[in-house]
Amino acid sequence: MNPKAAWLLVTLLFCAEARGEINGPPITNNNYNLDLRQGPVLGSARQVALGGAYIGVAEGMTSLASNPAGVAFRLERSTTKFDWDWTAGTSNLKSNDFDNNGQSPPDYKSHRIRSLGLMAQYGPWGVGILNSGEVLSLQGRPGGDDEYVLSVTSVALGRQFLDRELTIGVGLRATMTKLRTQPFDTSLGKLSGTGWNVGAVWNPDRGPFRLGAAYTSSISSHQSLDNTGGSPVIVNGLIIPQQAILPATLGVGMSYAVDSAPFWPAHKWLVAADLLFTAKSTNAVGVESVLAQRIQPVGTQDTVSVRIGSELELMPGRLRLRLGTYYEPSNYQDVAPRTHLTGGFEVRMFHTSLFGEYDWGLTGTVDSARDYFNVLVALGFWYF
Repeated sequence: MNPKAAWLLVTLLFCAEARGEINGPPITNNNYNLDLRQGPVLGSARQVALGGAYIGVAEGMTSLASNPAGVAFRLERSTTKFDWDWTAGTSNLKSNDFDNNGQSPPDYKSHRIRSLGLMAQYGPWGVGILNSGEVLSLQGRPGGDDEYVLSVTSVALGRQFLDRELTIGVGLRATMTKLRTQPFDTSLGKLSGTGWNVGAVWNPDRGPFRLGAAYTSSISSHQSLDNTGGSPVIVNGLIIPQQAILPATLGVGMSYAVDSAPFWPAHKWLVAADLLFTAKSTNAVGVESVLAQRIQPVGTQDTVSVRIGSELELMPGRLRLRLGTYYEPSNYQDVAPRTHLTGGFEVRMFHTSLFGEYDWGLTGTVDSARDYFNVLVALGFWYF
């Protein structure tokens, strides 16, 4: 591993407060991996409010994080040859155990999630780029505070077939973990890797039912340590990991959307459900394990997450309510899984005529579970 990459890992781990709660066997060599998986759903305000059930919805810019086919999928309202969408948002997480490893988190200064993306559609084609980032403001390192950033960038290209009944998308996904100083964004080191993904949406007769599927390959930093001398590589007293990894995922989903709910005529209604399968990791631990120099295995088995969500237009053309839930499987041994309750609203606010005729909506979302709480607020296009 190059010196900057080693410095990134060591500084990230050194900035948190070392604790002795992890009581596994000691780390004695570099032959292990740092797993960067995230258990809670992190996405757009609508996606989170629906409990993460978005593979079969596949609408708009934010679908790139769930199903790359969404970059080309068009609703009946999209009648022009050219269409586009965008997203920009940020939220501040408050969690006593973000990664659900059974331990209280280190004393971070702040924990933020942010996203930025743009997509365009022309005829049956679509292309888009979405960047999502997790930003940890760290404190306690001699010499000042730094920020640790886990950034995931997705680029997708899609096309519709069979009179818009079938949509297929392919893409690349790149991850980067880096440490940067404030306020000049000078990187002190980084680890990066790339993977690929593919997805599809089938909308029979362009009716109310949609079926979706998406696969994302695993990503590895592909770094290696120079330990030819036989002794483990130690920096500032820590035996550092061989590499950082993100596991592969496979998801399937369905949705049912109608303009008139069977239980409330003239009120739009959507219901969606996903199953997300996440592959196990080999010889991996989480960030806090490396810090404590104790092994707490993470991702030792394949997991399945169940996600369900619903959306109802309570006041036609004015107000939507959303409710969802999802099962977050346990990635750590002897730690119970947890169930999240999500929900929120979207209210139409105003109309603009700049670069086209657009209605705007304000969205609020809450995600709550044991030792976890997330609030999101977003402003974006209101779609009828």
